[in-house]
Amino acid sequence: YKGFGEKTQESVKQAIQFYNSHKGQFLYAEIEAYALQLESAFLQQFPEFQTSLSGEIKRQSIIITQIDLLTTAPAANIVAFFNQAGFNAVQAEGELVKAQSPDGAQIVVTMSAPEQYVARLFISTCSGLFLQQLTNQYGFLPDQPYASEQAIFESLGIHYLPANQRELAELIRPLSAPTPEEPVQPDSIRAVIHSHSNWSDGLNSLETMANACISAGMEYMVISDHSRSAFYANGLSVERIREQHLQIDELNRKLAPFTIFKSIECDILGDGSLDYDDDTLASFDLVIASVHSNLKMTEEKAMQRLLRAIEHPATCILGHMTGRLLLSRPGYPVNHQVIIDACVANGVAIEINAHPRRLDIDWSWIPYAMEKGCLLSINPDAHSVDGYQDIRYGVLAAQKGGLTTKHNLSSYSLEQFKTWLRERKQRR
Repeated sequence: YKGFGEKTQESVKQAIQFYNSHKGQFLYAEIEAYALQLESAFLQQFPEFQTSLSGEIKRQSIIITQIDLLTTAPAANIVAFFNQAGFNAVQAEGELVKAQSPDGAQIVVTMSAPEQYVARLFISTCSGLFLQQLTNQYGFLPDQPYASEQAIFESLGIHYLPANQRELAELIRPLSAPTPEEPVQPDSIRAVIHSHSNWSDGLNSLETMANACISAGMEYMVISDHSRSAFYANGLSVERIREQHLQIDELNRKLAPFTIFKSIECDILGDGSLDYDDDTLASFDLVIASVHSNLKMTEEKAMQRLLRAIEHPATCILGHMTGRLLLSRPGYPVNHQVIIDACVANGVAIEINAHPRRLDIDWSWIPYAMEKGCLLSINPDAHSVDGYQDIRYGVLAAQKGGLTTKHNLSSYSLEQFKTWLRERKQRR
């Protein structure tokens, strides 16, 4: 057909292949509640046995391929439970019982002897690299009857790490080293940075979103509606920006000391320039720069585009760095180290977009970013007040990389945030 050439065919083919390769997988946010209910059902059904979620669901991986449980209950009891509960494809294979939930989630239950339970639960929560480091450098013995997971860490002479931080070997710290700083927690988030109101494609008014922030105990909100190139999202013209700023001024007088900061999620255009002229960009308290269009890029093109935007004096935060949508589309290729280094050099913070389908920048780059002194920011990208709840998933992802509050912009107090903005403007 006209217009349906080889390039378009290949694009469609790749999209289908990507979809098929992720069938049966779930976002952690989608399946967390169900997994916890399943664990609770096991504990109620088999109170005399030990049972726990294990594997990737226990360590809160951002994508879940199957729900793993470890139990000391007999296989026959597990099979009977699944059959009675209406699960599909129930089968016992050695020490495993496999089943499929009515929603298509794969369930794998592993049977364990009581004396091996703690060690096997611990092993299931460790990535291959993490476990290799524990074994080769610290002498972890998998067959020992440990009393608890804390006892395992003590026997190895290293600081305790919860299950969701047992991915990166670089997070392992010997007891002779200083106690690691506690990673960011949901209650250490003090602001909603990156949110959309009904001025663009959000559902709620500015005042409704601000009041929801106040109710949640937040000190300030950064409103960042879409810029004019995002016409599909009702992006703001220059005239509408002026109108919105007048409303923000009025609300700030009304809601003080709570503060709404004037921002924009400004499209990074194809050549790396930003979506408004310099005078318009200067009217904002801060600018979040993001790519939303022409996502099919080579790494060279993506890097040229992002680096030019990072170097723009108005850019304060780089939004969802790779443009990925988990289980929907891969991100465009970037050199993470070069981008992080450029953000440090230009005083630009990097967003950890907390939407469960983004979680971008990927948590695995957090240690490098902190080592280089890069400021990150857990932002919900909320399009309604309900979207504020996604902050939790951004925090869980950030914990996996060991992000601390001092490296997270949305943990800054109102006064710290104002100081950061002031110092940024002076510097740039």
